[in-house]
Amino acid sequence: MSERNNQNKDYILKVSNLKQYFPVGKSMFGKPAGYLRAVDGVTFNLERGKTIGIVGESGCGKTTLGRTILRLYDITEGSAVYVEQDGFEHELATIKRKDLQPLRTHLQYVFQDPYSSLPPRMTVGEIISEGVRTHNIVPKGEVREYVIGVMKRCGLQEHYFDRYPHEFSGGQRQRICIARALAVKPRLVICDEPVSALDVSIQAQVINLLKKLQREENMSYMFISHDLSVVKYISDTIAVMYLGNIVEIGTTDDICNHASHPYTQALFSAVPIANPHKKSNPEALEGELPSPANPPEGCKFHTRCKYCTEQCKKQPPQYFEVSAGHYVACHKFDTVDNEKEKQKN
Repeated sequence: MSERNNQNKDYILKVSNLKQYFPVGKSMFGKPAGYLRAVDGVTFNLERGKTIGIVGESGCGKTTLGRTILRLYDITEGSAVYVEQDGFEHELATIKRKDLQPLRTHLQYVFQDPYSSLPPRMTVGEIISEGVRTHNIVPKGEVREYVIGVMKRCGLQEHYFDRYPHEFSGGQRQRICIARALAVKPRLVICDEPVSALDVSIQAQVINLLKKLQREENMSYMFISHDLSVVKYISDTIAVMYLGNIVEIGTTDDICNHASHPYTQALFSAVPIANPHKKSNPEALEGELPSPANPPEGCKFHTRCKYCTEQCKKQPPQYFEVSAGHYVACHKFDTVDNEKEKQKN
């Protein structure tokens, strides 16, 4: 993707050609028989204080991308750079584990399932204060008061401090997860489908809480979700993933109102319309999602695309800039590009 529109922007995260391959099976010599390409060359930048939404079908690599950036998995190849406020850059792909520990206060993760991500034998106060004590966020004598303050900001009452996770509803548990992440004063938070298991009314409360905290603390979010309506509401930029690759990326307005990739168009056509007098016309994708262990040659989407040509079957598409900052990886724009060149000549 072109860098001409990226000058003079304050980025907190710069990801370039990031790959995460997992070995599949072993040969007779004990070496991997193949690799599952969960993330296969992802590139994007995230501005400080902004939110990028990552959308796509189950199995497209969204969660793996988030966990790879935070080094919950070792990076197979590529670059993920975290940029501090003063401009100092940390290459997360090569940084040693012992040097990564201090950065854990800057980079936090909100997991999808609040039921399994909270230790059942620890109280809410212990869960939230664990990171505060480990990283010496405040003096020991002020930990309880500080944690209670974080809880209140996240909509949790003071008397919840000594209760256990099983005593709370799903929405309250997710608030506990958010409070645990925010207690160490992070600059970048990766939210992995934080509202997918919640009721719609509770979803709205959690999303509004995240937006409020972002305004107050100038935090940046990478928001992973299946729900396009939620992503549209919270995100400044949206990246659409398919089988380990970003097929389209742009501002929220560009992606939601001017979707250009056939896969993106199919996703948005399936979003329910809140008007009973207007019928939706979802575009059904033919075929099954290919295996990331054995992806198709050429464009990975060609097995399900109605615009597929022989070029799509043989040659991976390059990114085409359909408008300023709006990039699409699709061969159907090659013709448009060639026509523009002919007109210039």
